[in-house]
Amino acid sequence: MNDLGQDGTQKPTADRRLHPFEVFGDYVPNNGARVLIRIDSNPQARMALLASRATGSEQLDPTFAQAHIRAGLALVRSANVQFAWASTEGVVALLEEGAGAPAPIQNELVSMFSARLSLLLGDEVPAVGCIYELPDLSVVRRAFSVMLEDVEEATPHRSSLWLGAQLKGRGEAFHPSMIDTLEEQSHLLQSNGIDMDSLPGWWWRGMAAVRDSDGALHVVDEVPSGDAFGALVQDE
Repeated sequence: MNDLGQDGTQKPTADRRLHPFEVFGDYVPNNGARVLIRIDSNPQARMALLASRATGSEQLDPTFAQAHIRAGLALVRSANVQFAWASTEGVVALLEEGAGAPAPIQNELVSMFSARLSLLLGDEVPAVGCIYELPDLSVVRRAFSVMLEDVEEATPHRSSLWLGAQLKGRGEAFHPSMIDTLEEQSHLLQSNGIDMDSLPGWWWRGMAAVRDSDGALHVVDEVPSGDAFGALVQDE
């Protein structure tokens, strides 16, 4: 079942998986805990931009999607970020242990993401962020692996929503109720010339960036599945 907001936009997959770990306000991390910050482009703004760009863009607007990934990966340049996994709609970043108070860091990273995304696209793109505390790195690794599985599973529905926004931008009829089932999603995509099997790996799984123990930055173009993905998160 797909998680939709009241406006028909898809809720971020990470929202469902990380919700039990969300923290608020002037929160101070517990000893040994690790902090994740999730940042997404504003869903309503995202759909509106996909619609406004539709007449001049390819199906599923790969430039728009890649801009999200580039803006997300760039967060690992912050001294506060150890690992970042960026997908076509946002990023989940693991903070360095002992990075400091999460709330100011969240504000900084949201601003960085939004500014870079807006620069890449030539349109203002607001972003929203959430903070999560996980008990230790083993839970962090498992969380990343599970979120990746969910993102892959949700790709046909996400793709259908993006295409639907483009169709509306071109003056064609679309409503989220038209893609409630996988069969309906496949029909919409195929009837508009989109072969899901031919879409690149980054569309399905995103990309990751890692800061190793020596401080060197590495981009993972081909994100592995399962526990191998979680294993990219290294001990400090």
